[in-house]
Amino acid sequence: MAFDYVVAGGGTAGLVIANRLSENPSITVAVVEPGQDVRDDPGVLDVDLTGVTYSPTLDWNFKSTALGGTTVINGMYYIRGDRDNYDAWEHLGNPGWNWTTLLPYFLRSEKFAVPTGAQIKAGRSYIPRYHGEEGLLQTGHPYQVENGSFHQSAKETCETLGFALNPDMNSGETRGFGAYPQTLDRDANVRESAARAYYEPIDSRPSLRVIPGTVKRITFRNSASGRLVATGVEYTDDKDNLAFVTARKEVILSAGTYVVLTRNNIQTKLDLPGVGEGFQDQPLWVLLFQAATNLTGHVPFAAFATARDIFGADTNAVAATTKLNGGVSADALEKRFRVQHDVIFDKQASMTEFEFFSLGDVTGIVFSPTLPFSWGSVHLDGTGQTDSPAIDHNFLSIDFDMQTALKVGRIARKMWSTKPLSELAGNLTVPGDTVLPENATDAEWTEFLTSSCVPAFHCIGTCAMLPRELGGVVDPTLKVYGTANLRVVDASVIPHLMSGHPSAAVYALAERAADLIKEALSVESPDDSG
Repeated sequence: MAFDYVVAGGGTAGLVIANRLSENPSITVAVVEPGQDVRDDPGVLDVDLTGVTYSPTLDWNFKSTALGGTTVINGMYYIRGDRDNYDAWEHLGNPGWNWTTLLPYFLRSEKFAVPTGAQIKAGRSYIPRYHGEEGLLQTGHPYQVENGSFHQSAKETCETLGFALNPDMNSGETRGFGAYPQTLDRDANVRESAARAYYEPIDSRPSLRVIPGTVKRITFRNSASGRLVATGVEYTDDKDNLAFVTARKEVILSAGTYVVLTRNNIQTKLDLPGVGEGFQDQPLWVLLFQAATNLTGHVPFAAFATARDIFGADTNAVAATTKLNGGVSADALEKRFRVQHDVIFDKQASMTEFEFFSLGDVTGIVFSPTLPFSWGSVHLDGTGQTDSPAIDHNFLSIDFDMQTALKVGRIARKMWSTKPLSELAGNLTVPGDTVLPENATDAEWTEFLTSSCVPAFHCIGTCAMLPRELGGVVDPTLKVYGTANLRVVDASVIPHLMSGHPSAAVYALAERAADLIKEALSVESPDDSG
């Protein structure tokens, strides 16, 4: 089989690319994806099952095994993050990648359901210029309205603690308290995945084909210019037979942050030490309380905090200490850390998320520092097995991150001991008042933080879009350095975490990548064509 473009991975970015490229009927596109089509699976569609652990048919050892990728099982958050998060991408050496250039792509991808009068009365708000209403991805606020006392109590408590109301968390400024939209079809009350948004409307398009299979390796040939040319992908089909599909123009790797190049048994042809490094994720913790009253329904509201909110009068001292002792020894990482330091302390972008939730007779808060300095890696494990990556989150390895987590945890605890929110909660059940009393010591907090840290699965960075000398793997056109026609389009190319959730960013990134690929058609070199 031969196609113009072969996309390895039918997740968020892969399906956006496949949709946009196949809009031209003269361009053929194949998506090689191991997962089944689960668009009609009740476990996927039911918004009330958000956050429930799914079977291996949907979530299989870090690999997306369902068409649509993580969008079929994620928390459905649609929070883009701060404008300074995206401007940092450009400051790191990626011309044209900033908030201003990406905003049109956020708008292009989004089909936002304007809040109803009842929803606005219940605390939902938005700023029209920051939302698209004609895109493919449906977003909005669910009709189910949480017990009014919860939302109002959380709002008043946050305002008491200095977190003012944010009318739209997708405006490029997340700081404050507010309701955020979700990736859902509001009227049908079902999850909106990448498959439902970008594949379902065009699944009969003749120029597009989804091939069930697992990519094993990308094949290359040498060109006269010295750059490697990707000629196609070798994969195992749904019957475990080895097969091959040819790419006439490009191969696009959209397999996700965990499935980096080294995991696909690719023979080393280029020296790209940044592959698998720079792995970033956000740590999170949960405090669970007995609810004083039964709370039901959806609770899509949260609060975001800046460094000044967290450290108060000590902010300048913490900033100076962190810049001096950031734990950075490698020259290639120093600029990346300094740019992130600037985003946190000089730009005062949000660096922490507090998410409120209720589960009937229990309620609580999730708190997560969103811009940690502790980065990890993803590589093959010691056995060399491609389906068992060695994932090292490296959480809390930098003193600043532990210091931040301790401060953030105390604020989360204080929120639930401050009226009127405190009136909705009883005893702390997880981890328990005896483990973490209101007046817990630093030692007690440190024990809780180190023993209860879990990943947010907001993973980026393992094939970073950066200059090669900074450990970059792809250039600003998302082409892998040293290749003519191999691109990576997924969360792994994002070089710097955002204060929000990566899902929204990946949709916009893939929309822009599709335009870059289309633009390349007019300047393609015969020597480097697939």
